[in-house]
Amino acid sequence: MEYENFGQLMEEMRDIHKLLQKLTSQKCHHLTMEQVKLIFLIAQNQMNQKEIAQRLRITEATLSVRIKRLVDMGLIERKMNEDDKRYYQIILSSKGKAVIGEMKNDFHHVHDVVCKDLTEEDYQAVLKVIKKIKRNLKEEMQ
Repeated sequence: MEYENFGQLMEEMRDIHKLLQKLTSQKCHHLTMEQVKLIFLIAQNQMNQKEIAQRLRITEATLSVRIKRLVDMGLIERKMNEDDKRYYQIILSSKGKAVIGEMKNDFHHVHDVVCKDLTEEDYQAVLKVIKKIKRNLKEEMQ
């Protein structure tokens, strides 16, 4: 593969990421893609911070910052675990519950925009290539 093509591939991947972040923010209450994923995860499961961090494959410190921002926005709350006072369960606030349905519709819209004119075969081919690139990078990093 030529370096020129490789540079173009990296630029396109970066641009897709930026555009996806921007569209998600515009459509989903000015939240980042990571914040949206976190809210959806919290809405589906009652977990403590350690479990959420493991599920999202991020550090607890990174998660703590994300949670603080969403608490400050009034979308989620920390609730002390009755069984173990060292842990807090992360739950949707009443405001979070009020907007979750709308956010799901907005996120479906983002999905529809991204997948517009893509056949299932196109989608699977792109996913396969991205996974190969990710695997190659991970193998090199080990």
